[in-house]
Amino acid sequence: MKIELDSEFSTSNKIISYSNDSFKLKDTLVETNLVISKDRLIKNWLVDSYQNLATQHLDQIISWQPELIIIGIGNAPSFPNPELTAHAASKNIGLEIMDTGAACRSYNLLVDEGRDVVACLFLSDN
Repeated sequence: MKIELDSEFSTSNKIISYSNDSFKLKDTLVETNLVISKDRLIKNWLVDSYQNLATQHLDQIISWQPELIIIGIGNAPSFPNPELTAHAASKNIGLEIMDTGAACRSYNLLVDEGRDVVACLFLSDN
């Protein structure tokens, strides 16, 4: 799905489009799970699925001190991991879990609003 950008001159990392097997950023095609913020990008993230995400994986992202972490879990339904939510909350960081498409759209919207957000995005298994 294609996502419209607010400005072609934006210097923030934005997601232009996504599919089940890739993310398109301004100048980059990423075909792996990724972590993205307005000024940082981790491609080939070591975590291969949401089910394998643990608190120690969040610690690197928490060190960036975002106000919110969005986790895009692909398109398979999954319940939020209460341990992850509690870990983020203990650092005064919000944590939202949703399908990857919604996570991409939410991330772009929040970056446009000037919010300090990090998205951890998993490709869909289908």
